[in-house]
Amino acid sequence: MSQPQQKNDYVEKLTTLAQQAISDISNLSFPVIQFCGPISTGGFGNTTENIDCLISVINFAKKRGFSVFDQISYERRLDRILGKHDGYDYPILDYFYKPIYSSGKINGVVFLPLWQSSIGSNWEHEYAKTLGIPIFYIENMTSSEIDNIYKILKK
Repeated sequence: MSQPQQKNDYVEKLTTLAQQAISDISNLSFPVIQFCGPISTGGFGNTTENIDCLISVINFAKKRGFSVFDQISYERRLDRILGKHDGYDYPILDYFYKPIYSSGKINGVVFLPLWQSSIGSNWEHEYAKTLGIPIFYIENMTSSEIDNIYKILKK
């Protein structure tokens, strides 16, 4: 398969997956938050620990009844679409996260500790700022921090 055809293929697949995610988010109650933190770059230095951290905070918030866009549930499909390659997965940002953020369905983004060490989290931060999506920071990973953010957004 030629290089341009490969690009068109993953762009189409990422766009389709983003539309599925937007549809899934549309079924959640207002307000919908997304936790942002390192996955493939930065953080604890490995994908497994980074994902474990995100899963932990996502599951905690969901158990408290908060509406959370669980981007981790899309990770395997994203990996299959992009396959093995060198460098950062910038297409994920342009063709998956950008349409989701632009949809207006994410009502707040919550940045976990070490987010600044992540290429993707830095992009999410800047793009959320340009769209005017409320941005919050968790410093100590406490339940009261998450509760307070959700209370602010619920108003």
